[in-house]
Amino acid sequence: MAAHLALNGVKVTLWNRTLENIADVVNDKHIYCNGIVNGKAIIDKASNRIEDVISDFVMVTTPSSAHRDIAQMISPFVHRNMTIILNPGRTFGAIDFKLALQECGVKELPHIAETQTIVYTCRKNSPNSVTIFALKDDVKIAALKNSNLNYIMKKMPECIKSHFTPTHSVALTSFSNVGMVLHCSPVLMNIGWIEADKSNFKYYYDGISKNISRFLEKIDIERINVANAAGYEVESVVNWLKRTYKVCGNGLYECIQNNEAYNKIDAPTNIYCRYIFEDVPNGLVPIEFIGKELGIVTHNISTIINLANSVFDIDFRKIGREISLNVIKNEF
Repeated sequence: MAAHLALNGVKVTLWNRTLENIADVVNDKHIYCNGIVNGKAIIDKASNRIEDVISDFVMVTTPSSAHRDIAQMISPFVHRNMTIILNPGRTFGAIDFKLALQECGVKELPHIAETQTIVYTCRKNSPNSVTIFALKDDVKIAALKNSNLNYIMKKMPECIKSHFTPTHSVALTSFSNVGMVLHCSPVLMNIGWIEADKSNFKYYYDGISKNISRFLEKIDIERINVANAAGYEVESVVNWLKRTYKVCGNGLYECIQNNEAYNKIDAPTNIYCRYIFEDVPNGLVPIEFIGKELGIVTHNISTIINLANSVFDIDFRKIGREISLNVIKNEF
């Protein structure tokens, strides 16, 4: 995002909590970008000190597991004319971010929005280079009740504004989180392959087989059932792939195989990755929680949460987002 925006004339400051991750950018202020976006992007400033780079328009692009930490760090600088967009919020991220700010004593909340997914299909190649494989179309974006989405969209950089579709509720962006479907189960079902020293495989093309795809479709049905029971209509992952990437296919497996943007995406190098530590607690757990409130059985989602708990010896339900439906409905 930093490279893409900068190459389109946007003044960009960049923050990462770990200096060594952005050391090259700090030193020479350049990010090299290739793929569907090419060029040498010039960054105005980069730092691991958030106070050095904070501005009135903030794009949070970290895994959602860092959202609360970021809310705490930026709380001293927050004001009511500030815009904060979570790219993405994952499930109920904007609500959780607001609660974290309030816990820090923030009285005048900024404009807070979340996206359904991040606009980019991309991978970092080196400390200061990135490949962008695709920019997704029609990415849903929504704001909290006391935030002004029109105000937010007017401040959105023109080069990415057209890729977003405003929607009226963060419940829709949250229930439309497809990461929880595509990420958690394939990692747990490919542990042996991921941990093999000589293994190197493509996450989507190789790691999501026909049988794994059929299981993911069951996870997806449970997500949709919970959303529908809560009063929200959301699309299937298959329809999302067709709409976002303009692919075709009968079922999830064919749509993934026909998605050229996925053909160079490598699998994680170890199982301690965001596909688990983000998408289980901030994806599957809140869906299961809402399902229980509504009396909706999520057998397959619960199975994956239980498996992750056992594999990692972590109670993901305890650290996950368990936000009640009443709180959600109060945000629109």
